[in-house]
Amino acid sequence: MRDQRVTELFEAEVLMGYRELLKNYIRFLELHAGDNFIESIATARESMLSERDLGELRAIAAEIFREANSKPPSTAVANYNYRFRLLLNHYGIAIRTAALIGDTTEERVRCWRTQPRSRRYLPMTEAEFRNFETRLTEYLESGELPSRTCRREPGSKPQPSGPTSKRGAAANRPS
Repeated sequence: MRDQRVTELFEAEVLMGYRELLKNYIRFLELHAGDNFIESIATARESMLSERDLGELRAIAAEIFREANSKPPSTAVANYNYRFRLLLNHYGIAIRTAALIGDTTEERVRCWRTQPRSRRYLPMTEAEFRNFETRLTEYLESGELPSRTCRREPGSKPQPSGPTSKRGAAANRPS
């Protein structure tokens, strides 16, 4: 009985070790490649993973996402776009709010948030990240959004001050 219990504990510890290994590998992919590629597996021609395997990988990725949302980033990461996404996820900051905080355009925020393999991807510089981080701290301490003072990017259209969704715009039209 005792030997069986020791074996079960050892197997559970090994499985947890492999789960942590997978989580670290998924985090590595997200950090360096900008994607964990789990959803790409389902559409691959020659997938060597079963639906059960794919479900387990999705569960691990969801667990990583929940952990990122439940605690602030604890280690410095050189990829500022990734750190930016973590901050937005952790504090639940929308694109429009992030643009106001960072004193930039909503389009630029979208480009920072997109995956590196996207043609819209724009690498965030250290100076841009530090500016956002400083202004985010001020926003969190004061609870007030800074007024928009940024210059428009060349060739960009002015951003409307009203609602951004079609539903919101329609709701504000006079009848």
